[in-house]
Amino acid sequence: MNPPTATDAPPSERSAQSYSSDTSRTATHSDRDLVRVYATALGRHLGLVIGIPIVFAAVALVVVLLRPRPFVARAAFIASEPASASSSLGALSAVASQLGIPALSQIASSSATGSAQFYGDLLTSQAMLNAVATTRYEATSTEAYGGEPFQGTLIDYVKPTGFTATDRTLATMNTLAKRIIAVTVDRPTGIVRIQVRTKNRQLSALIARRLLDLVNDFNLRRRQTQAGAEREFSARRAQSALDSLHTAETALADFRSTNIDFSRSPRLGTREAELQRRVTLAQQIYTTVAQRYEMANIEAVRNTPVVTVLDAPEGLVEARPRYTAAIAAAAGVIGLLIGCVLAIRAERFTIAR
Repeated sequence: MNPPTATDAPPSERSAQSYSSDTSRTATHSDRDLVRVYATALGRHLGLVIGIPIVFAAVALVVVLLRPRPFVARAAFIASEPASASSSLGALSAVASQLGIPALSQIASSSATGSAQFYGDLLTSQAMLNAVATTRYEATSTEAYGGEPFQGTLIDYVKPTGFTATDRTLATMNTLAKRIIAVTVDRPTGIVRIQVRTKNRQLSALIARRLLDLVNDFNLRRRQTQAGAEREFSARRAQSALDSLHTAETALADFRSTNIDFSRSPRLGTREAELQRRVTLAQQIYTTVAQRYEMANIEAVRNTPVVTVLDAPEGLVEARPRYTAAIAAAAGVIGLLIGCVLAIRAERFTIAR
């Protein structure tokens, strides 16, 4: 038995099939006509399609070339805590290692060498940013391709808006924290990295160096302040220990002067040994306190740097690319799309008239 064909189908089915095929042919012709209309519109308004992308690309190219090139200075350092603060923690680390407690030993060791996150937060604090913003910089000896010379504070460089000097300073500090200075902290190694981005090669290096100097000054002042307080405390303790030693020595001398021969009396021998132990203990205490006083006295006037600079910013300032070709190409693509849209709209307006 042969399968039914389209001619054998009922009239209603043949009508539906014919309508469906006519609709698909109509949609195909409509799509082709629409593409033909768009192509015709683009061909008639070729000036818009070609001219607008060229204008956009040229404008973007000029803007990028006129914009100063950014320069990035990088620095990295490791800072240690003052010795007076780290001595007890170092002893705690040694004891923890002997007891076989690695977690406590690691905590004590990291505390003794300083918290990297602390210095990361310190570099972005208001005190540091204010000091950096109000410092005067001399970045006038720029080389070729080193940016425009600059002389003044970063408030003059940023040129913020504000009604008062305080408002302008705060605006400059916000700009420094968001756009110019970037601080990253490597907690496992304890390394703090600084990145400074400006439009002057020498200025970027000067700002990075200023940040390193501020961290070092902060550590020195904190160490000297803490050592000065410890020196005053040790001085008072030394005087008290010396008075206790004099009292013990006087008591022993009085006992021996009144008891010339006490070898035959166990009670007097015990008393003499007790007084001797007091003298010995007082001597040990006084010696320990006197040593701490001398160490604090030295630390209070020590001005050796406590910041170990791993990467110095001088001489290694990187010139960042401006991505001229990519920006010009993106502007050209945007101009091409706008030109196509304008050409199609112009063709529709012409047809409507």
